[in-house]
Amino acid sequence: MSISDGHHTVSTPSPTLLTASLTSISSLVVLQVSSRAFTFLLNQALVRLSTPQTFGTATIQFELLLSTTLFLSREGVRTALLRQRNTTSPHLVHNISLLPAYLGVPIAVALSLLYVATSSPAVQAQPHFHLSVSIYALAAAIELASEPLYIRAQNELRVDVRVRAEGIAVFFKTLVTFIGLAFASPKWALVAFATGQAAYAVATFVAFWNFCGRSTRYLLCGVAIDGHDQ
Repeated sequence: MSISDGHHTVSTPSPTLLTASLTSISSLVVLQVSSRAFTFLLNQALVRLSTPQTFGTATIQFELLLSTTLFLSREGVRTALLRQRNTTSPHLVHNISLLPAYLGVPIAVALSLLYVATSSPAVQAQPHFHLSVSIYALAAAIELASEPLYIRAQNELRVDVRVRAEGIAVFFKTLVTFIGLAFASPKWALVAFATGQAAYAVATFVAFWNFCGRSTRYLLCGVAIDGHDQ
C-alpha cells in the first residue's frame, strides 16, 4: 500500500503483512515464555533425580560445549543471511546456508576433544562420560544439519514452523531426559541428559525437514562471477 502527499509516495505495510508480523511476534513470545517455564520445571524435577555432580556436568559443562559448537558453526551465517535475504542471489544464500552443516562435524569433534583433554580427572571419572560427550557432539551435528532448512523457513517468514519445531523439540528433550533419569540406573545419568539433547536435535531436524526438506538439496549450487546463478 502507498500514500501520496502530492510530492512523495510513502509505502506502508499491507494489513496482511502487519497481521502476519504481529502473529509471528506473539508466537515467538509464547514460545520463549513456555520453553523457559518448561525448562524451569524440568530442572526442578531433574535436580531431584540426579546427583549434584552429574547435574552440574550436564547443565553447565555439556551445555557450554553444545552452545559453543552451535555458536561458532552457525551464528555468523545466520546473521549474514537473515540481513541480506532480499539482495543476495538465492543460490548463493543456499550455498552459504550449508556451511553450518558442513562445518558442524569437524567443529563438534574438535571442541569435544579439547573439552575431554582439559576436563579434570574427577569429571572424567563419572560413568559413561566419554560416551555422553560423543552423544552431545552428535546432537550438535544433527541440529546444525537442520540449519539450511531453518534459514529457508525464516526467509519465507514461516515463523510458525520455527515455533512448532522448537516446541516439539523441547517436549521430546524433557520426556527422554526424564525417562532416562527416572527409570535407568544412576550410572546412566549423564547418558540420559545426552540422549535428551539428541532427541531435541532429531526432533528439530524432522520438524524442519517436514516443512521443506524434500525440496532442499544439501549440495552446492553453481554461482557465476557476474552474479547470475548457474
